[in-house]
Order: sequence, then C-alpha cells, then structure tokens
Amino acid sequence: MNIYSIGVFMELTRSMENYLETLYRLSSHGIVKTSDLSSRMNVRPASVTQMLKRLHEMGLVIYHPYLGAELTDEGREIAEMVLRRHMILECFFHNVLGMDLDSSYEEASRMKHELFRETELALMRYLRNPARCPHGIPIP
Repeated sequence: MNIYSIGVFMELTRSMENYLETLYRLSSHGIVKTSDLSSRMNVRPASVTQMLKRLHEMGLVIYHPYLGAELTDEGREIAEMVLRRHMILECFFHNVLGMDLDSSYEEASRMKHELFRETELALMRYLRNPARCPHGIPIP
C-alpha cells in the first residue's frame, strides 16, 4: 500500500498526525494508555479520548474504551511516514545547518507536516539515506 495515495491521508490535520506519531513512539508494548498519551502530548484525557474515537472512525487506530488505543496497519504506515519526515528534517538541520539538537527537533516538529514527498526524497538523497536521527534513533 502506498500511503501517499491513501485518500484519508489528505484529510489528516496536524493534530491527527501528531497523535499517530506519538502513538507509534509509545506503542512498543502494545496498547497505549489514554493517560500516557495525555501526559506525553500535554492535553486533557477527554481530548485524547475524543481524538482516538475520530482516528478509530477513520480506520487508523483501534480504540479500546477505558484502556487506550493501538495503530492499525494503515495508521502505522502514516505514523512512520510522519516520523521519518521529522527525523530526516532533524538530520538536515543538525548535520548540515549545524543547529543544536533541541532546535533541530523543534523546527522539524513544525515543518514535518508541510513537507512534500519530493522534498523528503531529495533530502534523503542529499543526506545519503541516514539510518538514524541525530539522537541515534533508527529512522523508519
């Protein structure tokens, strides 16, 4: 499946992308608790529940009331794309522009939502397809 042609992808807001990315980062142990998402994203638990229900309706997460949520295959693909863009931008800002790690992370957090696929691929070529972000985390 090519996530760049998924119809639902065009309907995602920045907030939805951030939820999917955060779910992905926290999901190494399966279901992610609503309270963990709330804490990590600094939002109210009720807001997390509301967003998880929306993402569930879109087929991107499986929502388990009173437990939390997990990504569907489609949700995981989109989350990996968002995270990859974030990490590629971090590599560019840190390794090429010489920005510190914190500034690189913050700038990538803002720009990842607007990056075109062609630009992502060009950056990956320019950076020679880095395997890890500046923090040492593998790039999906």
